[in-house]
Amino acid sequence: MKKHRLGIISLSVILTEFIAFLVWGFNIGPGDEMGYGLIVIYGIMPLTALVLSVLLAAKKSRFIIPVALLAILSHIFLPFFIYGSFEIGLSLCLSAIPCAVGGIIGLIINHFKK
Repeated sequence: MKKHRLGIISLSVILTEFIAFLVWGFNIGPGDEMGYGLIVIYGIMPLTALVLSVLLAAKKSRFIIPVALLAILSHIFLPFFIYGSFEIGLSLCLSAIPCAVGGIIGLIINHFKK
C-alpha cells in the first residue's frame, strides 16, 4: 500500500480540485467569469497537472495514466458545467500538454537519479 500512496493521493487531489472549482464556479457572480477562467482554467489546473505528472513520473508510478486522464477529463467538463460549452481543443491543450511535459521532466529526473 505504501507503494501506491502517491498515486492515490494524486487521484484524490485531482478529484478534490475538480469538486472545489465546480462549487466555486457555481457561486461566481456576474462579471467574474473571466477572472475565474484565468485563475482556474488557465492557471491552477494546468499547474496541478504538471506537478503531479512530474512527481508520478519521477517515481515511475503506474498511476500516471489514470491521473493524466482524470486531469484531462476534469479540464474538459469543468468549463461545460460552468459556462455551458465544450471547448475540447483548448481543454486538451491546457491539460494534455502539461501532463506530457510533466511526464517527460519526471522521466528525465528519474533517469538522472539512478
